[in-house]
Amino acid sequence: MKKLLILTSVLEASTGMLVLALPALLIRLLFNCEINTSGVLVGRFAGVCLIALAVACWPEGNMHQAVSGMLTYNLLVTIYFLVVGISGGAGILLWPVALTHAGLTVLLVRAWRKQKQ
Repeated sequence: MKKLLILTSVLEASTGMLVLALPALLIRLLFNCEINTSGVLVGRFAGVCLIALAVACWPEGNMHQAVSGMLTYNLLVTIYFLVVGISGGAGILLWPVALTHAGLTVLLVRAWRKQKQ
């Protein structure tokens, strides 16, 4: 479980840094659209949030809370990407990223259930 939390935290922190540095590029690759100035600002805010999530879910202290937080995030992001993709807003990276989050969700559910026992 600790390795899974390290993996998810590193992935989200890396994504956060990418969004912080290049929000327009990531939006184009995920959603196949361009963003304006306010979109860049919100994108950078999302990058900061992803970095904060990674720090909050680093596997030290309360492991149950870290797993629950990362599970909630991955489940909701998977649902969001599926809805966007089905409605036609898919860029070249949307489906691979959605599948990655779905896989992480499955692994986190298993870790969460194991932890509950």
